[in-house]
Amino acid sequence: MRLAIVGPAYPLRGGIAHHVYSLHSELTSRGHDVQVISYRSLYPKLLFPGSSVFDTSRLKLDAGARAILNPMNPITWIQCFNAVRKFGPDAVVIEWWNPFFAPLVGMLARMFVRAGMKCLIECHNVLPHERRRIDGPLLRFAFSPVTHFITHSKSDREDLLGILPDRKVDVAPLPTLQEFSAAASPPERKGRTILFFGIVRKYKGLDVLLRAMAKVLSEVECNLIVSGEFYDSVGEYERLVDELGIGAYVRIENRYMPNEEVPALFDRADVLVLPYLSATQSAVAGIALVNGLPIIASRTGGLSEVVKDGVTGLLFPPGDADALANRLISYFSSGAGETMASNLRSANVESADMRVADAIEKFGLS
Repeated sequence: MRLAIVGPAYPLRGGIAHHVYSLHSELTSRGHDVQVISYRSLYPKLLFPGSSVFDTSRLKLDAGARAILNPMNPITWIQCFNAVRKFGPDAVVIEWWNPFFAPLVGMLARMFVRAGMKCLIECHNVLPHERRRIDGPLLRFAFSPVTHFITHSKSDREDLLGILPDRKVDVAPLPTLQEFSAAASPPERKGRTILFFGIVRKYKGLDVLLRAMAKVLSEVECNLIVSGEFYDSVGEYERLVDELGIGAYVRIENRYMPNEEVPALFDRADVLVLPYLSATQSAVAGIALVNGLPIIASRTGGLSEVVKDGVTGLLFPPGDADALANRLISYFSSGAGETMASNLRSANVESADMRVADAIEKFGLS
């Protein structure tokens, strides 16, 4: 089967670029001929608070993409369409994650469908975490030409069907790259090191975790590693750390973590905390699970679909610092980390890569 994927890919950085690499690798390993069309640029500088959109890691997750698209330049949309039409795919998969890209996605989908191509949209977030009134109309414009979708959580599927109830939506868990798995056997997680990992934005709830730490440290000595590039003001969080008097127990690493350093970081931790105020799914959770690292997460969106409460981690109400503190105290005091890590090591979990690829194959053959 010939398949085209339209989405961000190396040398662009980030979770969706990693996903495109993973998907390209899985589909080509199944014998499919896969074309990847990526972006020359993503966001205008005004809308991108990060240091760089490019991945400078030594471990290059390269899907061999052609960088054509610019969301602000419709001429590149036509160039993308022409490249895909020349390839002649049995199906086209468009990656979706933010309404900013709705004009591009909507126009591309219309061009593909009018040319007789089967078009599928894979949603990493149906709606953005910080929502605006315009998001609904933008989403309808982007999605209306397409009948088939993939989401990575049931909650995202419900959001999509709440807007377009007649669509066909498959739910397939977000794949996790084996390149982010430590080579050695996972540690027993007997220590007291907490990890918060990923880009820091308001909805990630880092302030909730910091407030919880103050209570935890009154009963249990532990340490917190905050590793990720801050899209919010890092000074705001540093001031909160000082106000709470927990500076000796918190290490902030304000940088984008290169791919090759990820496994060792997850190897050092004893629990990953995801204190998100809202969520659809989390690639970070997948990295933790593939490394046998238990998770304490807020009960929001797709996180409760990933974490088995009391088995592979613990759940708490989003935004509730006291509840999170109680979960952490219980986790460390009872030695739950060792038990949950053992549960993860013995779990026979089907590869999520297979399920996403299965959904695409099913669509291409339908």
